[in-house]
Amino acid sequence: MLRIDKVAGKDVLMESEIPFLKLFKKGKVREVYEIKDHLLIVATDRLSAFDVIMKTGIPGKGVYLTKQSSYWFKFIEKEGFKTHFVSDDINEIVEVAGEKRLLDLDWLKGRVMLGKKAEVIPVEAVCRFRLYGSAVTALETGTWIWDPVEAEGGLKAGAVIKDGPVFTPTEKSETDDKISFDQMTDIIGDRKLALTIKEKTTELFKICNKHATEHLGFEIADGKVEYGMIDGQLSLIDETFTSDSARFIPDKSKEVFRKWLTDNNIKKVSVEIPEDISMMVSDLYKSQCADMGVL
Repeated sequence: MLRIDKVAGKDVLMESEIPFLKLFKKGKVREVYEIKDHLLIVATDRLSAFDVIMKTGIPGKGVYLTKQSSYWFKFIEKEGFKTHFVSDDINEIVEVAGEKRLLDLDWLKGRVMLGKKAEVIPVEAVCRFRLYGSAVTALETGTWIWDPVEAEGGLKAGAVIKDGPVFTPTEKSETDDKISFDQMTDIIGDRKLALTIKEKTTELFKICNKHATEHLGFEIADGKVEYGMIDGQLSLIDETFTSDSARFIPDKSKEVFRKWLTDNNIKKVSVEIPEDISMMVSDLYKSQCADMGVL
């Protein structure tokens, strides 16, 4: 059922509904619909953190995520990588999909992307240029399971990894548990494909971080991308280098909200977010879009 709440007087899309399309999948922040041989990906304004969806949404979040992800998919394709991306323009989507009724859904505009169907590879390809979060914990507790690392100034939070990025994959699950490369290979069942994913992800992060630092004014500290097979070719899917899926310097990502939760001793609990915090997160995501020139 379509659900639009109000936060600080602004509409917030919490649940989408397109009755004339079949729901393919519902994720933490997106609903995905089947439309012929494509998928229509709708980014809501829901916010998840520590594997829990918050009770309050973030004004404009779905629009900002769509703009960020579309920017990177277009850039990545120009760099020679295959992706699932078709279009984020509602008029182009209607033309490709042949479904004019989408134009009647005013709440849909700006927060929708058309992608090709893919056979999803069930791992998350994570790379890190700096040490933060679980990476620091793994080093401190002796549970680091990836390639050996050295960092400028020592293995501490925020340290730049020498010869980065380092590839640190996780499971694609509710908890995104860390996995070694060998465990990733077992999950995929194809060592050659696993090596290709590691190499391509590392190359991708280098290219995108170079572009971000030289042309957009920020650094990609870490992040995750996902892959699927489309027509027998390894392709990027889902979202790419958004405020939900990456950490930036200066940081305008979900990490800022996670810090608020941690500072207030809130973890693994769905809570009502105070309006000032919701608007702070909204402004951060919007500012990231402004840095990218997509507003």
